Amino acid sequence: AAAYALAPHVVGDFKGVVLNNATSWPVVAEHTQLIVAIGGLARKNAQVTSGGVGRHTLREGLTAAKANGCEFVSVSPLATDMMPELDAEWLGARPNTDTALMLGLAHTLLAEGLHDRAFLDRYTTGWDRFEPYLTGASDGQPKDADWAAGVTGLDADRIRDLARKMAAKRTLIT
Repeated sequence: AAAYALAPHVVGDFKGVVLNNATSWPVVAEHTQLIVAIGGLARKNAQVTSGGVGRHTLREGLTAAKANGCEFVSVSPLATDMMPELDAEWLGARPNTDTALMLGLAHTLLAEGLHDRAFLDRYTTGWDRFEPYLTGASDGQPKDADWAAGVTGLDADRIRDLARKMAAKRTLIT
């Protein structure tokens, strides 16, 4: 439900751009180097679509990505939220702390100059209001990896390393 509220500020027409034009598994398999699944990527949850699925292709898409060298990170309280044959790194964050993790990742990207400011300026709305919150300028609390670690239960260095890895590779966040 959060995607319906946030995505229009990032991509515009959420239903038209995102829901009706999702990237296919063959494209993901060919071009993705890292898949970060926030909330895991359990097969039972990923094989649904508007109007129903005619053919389940998740397993073959993910195994093709793995065969092409793609790495996987599953952020979920459940270690079983990703197919075991993908050899995903599991980050067992506390339930309901995904947003804190994303803030910690974003802060690392900003602090280390790994963000694309031109993209943010051109394609997003609200960065000028979000950045002071992220850095703590507006409330005195930087949403850095150390802060996120206290909320998520994950190691702060691991959060920073993940942000760097995501910036260095062609990454799909799901």
